[in-house]
Amino acid sequence: MTRTNAVYVRHNSRAQPKRPAVRAAEPFYRDPLRFSLMLLIAVTLSKFGGYFGLLRLLRPAVLLFAISAGYALMQPKEIRLANLNRSLTMRLLIAISAAAVGSTAFGISLGHSGLFILENFSKTLAITVLIIVAIRDVEDLRRLTWSFACGGILLAFLSIFVVGISKTSVGVTYDANDVGVFMVMTLPLALLFAQSAANKFEGIGSIVGIGLLAATIVKTQSRGAFLGALVVCITLLVMPGVSVGRRLIFVGAATLTMAIVAPAGYWESMHSIMADPKADYNWDAVNGRRNVARRGIGYMLSYPVFGVGIDNFRKAEGTISEKALNLPRGHGIRWTAPHNSFVQAGAETGIPGLLLWVSLVLANVVIPLRLSRRIPRAWRRGTHNQRFLWFSTLYLPVAQVGFAVTAFFVSFAWSEPLYFLSALVAGLVVVVRRERRLAPAEVGGAGFRSRRANWASHLPSSPEAEAGSIASA
Repeated sequence: MTRTNAVYVRHNSRAQPKRPAVRAAEPFYRDPLRFSLMLLIAVTLSKFGGYFGLLRLLRPAVLLFAISAGYALMQPKEIRLANLNRSLTMRLLIAISAAAVGSTAFGISLGHSGLFILENFSKTLAITVLIIVAIRDVEDLRRLTWSFACGGILLAFLSIFVVGISKTSVGVTYDANDVGVFMVMTLPLALLFAQSAANKFEGIGSIVGIGLLAATIVKTQSRGAFLGALVVCITLLVMPGVSVGRRLIFVGAATLTMAIVAPAGYWESMHSIMADPKADYNWDAVNGRRNVARRGIGYMLSYPVFGVGIDNFRKAEGTISEKALNLPRGHGIRWTAPHNSFVQAGAETGIPGLLLWVSLVLANVVIPLRLSRRIPRAWRRGTHNQRFLWFSTLYLPVAQVGFAVTAFFVSFAWSEPLYFLSALVAGLVVVVRRERRLAPAEVGGAGFRSRRANWASHLPSSPEAEAGSIASA
C-alpha cells in the first residue's frame, strides 16, 4: 500500500463516527425485564390487581416490580445506565426527591411524610428510573409506551364494564375525576399508535381504545376530564406535523363518541362551568375547591421553603388550618385532600418544590417539541419505527398538556402518571439521538454535509485511480 493510501485509510477510520450496534428485534415475551416492566406499568396505572380478590392477595404490582428490579440487578448488561447521563428529566427527578425529603424533615409530621415516601413515592421513582434505563432502542420505547396506553385503555374497560365509576374512591379504586385524568392522558397515546401502528394488533387496539377512552370521559361526568378533553382536542386541531384531514377525523370521532354515549344531563352539567361558576358548591363552601386552594396557598406561604411535608395536606387541614383553629368544641372536621396537584405540590414541598414540579411538567412538553425540529421530516412517512418517533414528539406533549389541565382537579402531584410519562420522554431523547447516529444520511443539515464532503475529499478522484489504489494495496 502506498503512503498516500495509508494516510487515506488512517484518516478515513478516524472520520467515520462510531455507530451503536443495531440490536435484532426479539419478541417481547422473551425479554423478562421489559416484559415484566410492561405488565408493571399497565397494572400500576389501571390498578388491575386491586379489583379482584385473588389478585389483590397476590399483589401483582409488587411481584412484577420485584421481578423487574431483581432481573436488572442480576443482569446489569440488560440496562443502560448511560441513559441517565445529561438527562434534564433525571436532574429534575433528583431535585424533586430532595425537595420531598427536605419537606419530610421540616414539615408538620415527620412520621407520616417519611412513611409515604417509603411506601409510595420511592416506588414510583424507582419504577420511573427503571423505565429510563430499560430503554435500549426504539422497539423498547414503543413497547413501554404501548404498555402505558394499554393501562389507560384497560382502566377504561374496567370502569365501563366491570367495576363502574364512582364519585368517591373506595379502597384501591379510582374516583371519577381520577379516571378522567388517565382517559385524557391516554387519548393522545392511542392516537399515536393509530398513526404509527407496527402491526394489526396495535392498529385495531388503538382504534378500539380511542372509542373506550372517549366513552369513559363522558361516563365519569367529571368536569375536569371534560375541560382536559376539550383542551386536548383544541391542541390536536392546531398541532403541526399532522395533516388537517387526520386531525379533523380524530377530533370528530372522539367528539361523536362522546355525544352518543353521554348520559342524560351531561352537557347541561358541563355548560354550567361557564354559565354560572359561582353557583357551584366548589365556589364558596368551606371544603369547596376554591377555599381549599386558598388554604393550600396559605400553607405554602407559611412554610415557603419546605412546605408542610409531602402528603401532609390532609393533616394540615385537620390541625393548622383556619377551619381547624376556629372549630367549635365537640364538632368534627374534614381532613380535605388538596384536589389540585399544583396546590398540592406547593403546599407540601414549598415554593422550590412547586417550581421543580412545574418544571417537570413543562419539560415534558418542551423537550419533545424541540426534538421534533431536529429529526428528519422524511421520518413522518418512513418505517413504522420512524413514524413512531416522529409522532411521539407531537403526541407525548399533548398527553402532558392533558395531564396539566386535569391536574387542577385531582391530587396527583406524587402519583405515577406524570413520572411514567417523564420516563418515556427521557427515553425518547435517548432513542432519537441513537437513531440519528445510526442513520446520519437522513439527518441532513450543514454538519452532515460538511462531514460527507470531508470524507469524499479523501476518496480517489476517478475509477481508474481507485483501481490503481486497490492494485497498489
